[in-house]
Amino acid sequence: MKRKKALFALSGVLFLIVGALLTFSGSRRYSERHYIVDAGSCRMDMDAIERADSPPRAEAGAVVLFHGIAANKIVMQYLARGFAELGLQVYVPDLPGHGRSPGPFTPDEAEACAASFVRGLAARGMISPERTILAGHSMGGAIALRIAEKIRPGGVIAISPAPMQEAHGIFHENLLYHNVPRILPNTLILAAQFDLGGVREGAEDLVRGNADPSIRFSLVPRNSHVSILFSPAAARRSQAWAARMFSIPDTGRLPSRANLLGCILGLVGIVLLSGPFIREAVGKQPQEEPRPAHFPSRLRSAIEVAVVSMLAVHLLHFWQPLRFLHIFEGDYLASFFLLLGAALLLLHPKLALTQFTTKPSLLLGAALAAFLLHFLITGWFELTATSSWLTLSRWARFPLLFIAAFVFLYALEMLAGPVESAATRYGFLLLLFALAWHALVFGVLHLKTGEILLVLLLAYFSLFFLLISLGEQLVRRLTGSPAGAAVFGAILLAGFCLVVFPLS
Repeated sequence: MKRKKALFALSGVLFLIVGALLTFSGSRRYSERHYIVDAGSCRMDMDAIERADSPPRAEAGAVVLFHGIAANKIVMQYLARGFAELGLQVYVPDLPGHGRSPGPFTPDEAEACAASFVRGLAARGMISPERTILAGHSMGGAIALRIAEKIRPGGVIAISPAPMQEAHGIFHENLLYHNVPRILPNTLILAAQFDLGGVREGAEDLVRGNADPSIRFSLVPRNSHVSILFSPAAARRSQAWAARMFSIPDTGRLPSRANLLGCILGLVGIVLLSGPFIREAVGKQPQEEPRPAHFPSRLRSAIEVAVVSMLAVHLLHFWQPLRFLHIFEGDYLASFFLLLGAALLLLHPKLALTQFTTKPSLLLGAALAAFLLHFLITGWFELTATSSWLTLSRWARFPLLFIAAFVFLYALEMLAGPVESAATRYGFLLLLFALAWHALVFGVLHLKTGEILLVLLLAYFSLFFLLISLGEQLVRRLTGSPAGAAVFGAILLAGFCLVVFPLS
């Protein structure tokens, strides 16, 4: 058994080393300078990206690239490096409340600050608007289209731009912007074949009926709303468009995606390391946990979670207890966690009290393991794929978000019961998560709550809950403590929410 654990740990370290080597090998070709700039009322982090072996000429041109909602400048690196391969200077900011730029974020604030940012680059002589392309993805694509008329750039590239009118199943409440701008000449609009409902059709509507041959729509096959950011096809079409606009040679060379492979390998390594690491932190031997008396059946527990989740979503129409957290749509989710968890605990007060007792040392061990895993995971993402290292303003929101996540996860741990049949219990815990999230999606699609990020981020939360449930179950089996498992999960869940939601 010890040999098996050592093999897992060694394999995890090797995966991390290979992932780091791949990441660094793919980045040596580019020079990336970091700036903090004032843009109107916003202070924004920005990267300036260019080829390391051939600095761009002033007459070659520039690209200003905007990310989407709940994203950041690092996510845009592949596209940015694609433009840099043409000899262009590329500027990529973190929009307000995203990445390392402080908030507050609102869609209107992001648009206004983006326009001020581009004007500031022009005023400093860093770009010439007529030799500049405004580009962006999702919300960033909509912003590029919307500020183009004010900036008058040489061209625009909008990748899966966020819808700006009610059509194709998109409700008014789900729109970040509510009026369609005039589409200027030299505009390319890309959309992914498997884009979100209404996004692909909305993007095509922007071009439909336009007689100007310099305004074009192009569908990128076999891609989704997110994967298009790392698509060679999307990068090549963007490169060709920019080369034609600026009358510069189209090298046809694409940037390496080694950092993405490195990111995946590193995550596999972290998963392999996490099991031995958790055992060292909370205890090496499983603890016997007696089954409590009057324990509810799994059918009853599932029904309770489904019903109470729906009631919580309806209540949130009128009252969001954690709105003051000012996390864009994250305060809604935290309020949901708090209401759902508290209601489930109140339905089973004796069970909740009897299961809470545990040794402080076990709670400290679970908390230590969770914090170290959080730093390892976020540090790895920061190195390879996306900005995830929490800023001070995000950490300030952590305590209340942790409490809401703990109440929610402790309630689910209480209903899931001791670890007897590991596979059955794991599946049941995932079912409870799915029932809770189904109520949130129902609220967006049918009650028109407007919390669209809860649908857009569904895939990421699904993957997160798949992994966090494994970790919680291991902590529960080693400690025999529902509270210890909930502390472990709540630290990771609160940290994850603070990474993905903008500050408002």
